[in-house]
Amino acid sequence: MNTTSKNYTYRADCACPLRYTAGIGIDEKIRFCEELFITNKLPAVFKVTPVLQEGLVDILLSQNYQNIKTVKVMRCKLENVEIDDCAEIRCMDAPDNGWLAASAELSGIVLPELIEVHCQNLKNIAVKSVFVEASIDGKVVGCGYGTVERGYVGVYDLHVEDAYRCRGVGTAICRAIFRYGIRQNAKYAYLIVHSKNQNAISLYSHMGFTTFYEYSFYCKPHPLYKVVDA
Repeated sequence: MNTTSKNYTYRADCACPLRYTAGIGIDEKIRFCEELFITNKLPAVFKVTPVLQEGLVDILLSQNYQNIKTVKVMRCKLENVEIDDCAEIRCMDAPDNGWLAASAELSGIVLPELIEVHCQNLKNIAVKSVFVEASIDGKVVGCGYGTVERGYVGVYDLHVEDAYRCRGVGTAICRAIFRYGIRQNAKYAYLIVHSKNQNAISLYSHMGFTTFYEYSFYCKPHPLYKVVDA
């Protein structure tokens, strides 16, 4: 399965092997994907979950692919949670323009075309969702959103302004998402975090999250095309 999103984020511009069997036309399949990426003005990127695609990493490395990003999928069991009072929390079923603007700014996105893609992707979410923002003294200092499917609530795009970190804002946003998940009968929460983001991993571990599994993105560098990650 291939996904593309106008060069914005590896997770949205990658090939996701649904089944891998060593030696069965694998080189031809890789070349087919590479041609598809080039047609869309993208470098070739494969998402690899080692437990599902054992052996694929060695093949990609032998064809000049590089591991450009590894992420952890962490999860925890939902318990009754309380909302912290460190910030004013606002929750909504769909993102309004203010939330979208805050999300783009806190994500560090500056190019207008990428802001458009970022916002449109959020508007296109089709499952039950909650969009949360945290304000202090009338200023939006953090935001994130959650989605609920099959008994799980996922925490996504959690960002807090630098000057307001380590003040419980991120925890408050997470707990607001947890509360939403509980109301939707979710039993577990999960999130995805960069394996090198030790501050975030420490925060999530303190909240009860443990690593469930990891997956990586492998990219073949291209002289003209690149992916802008978030």
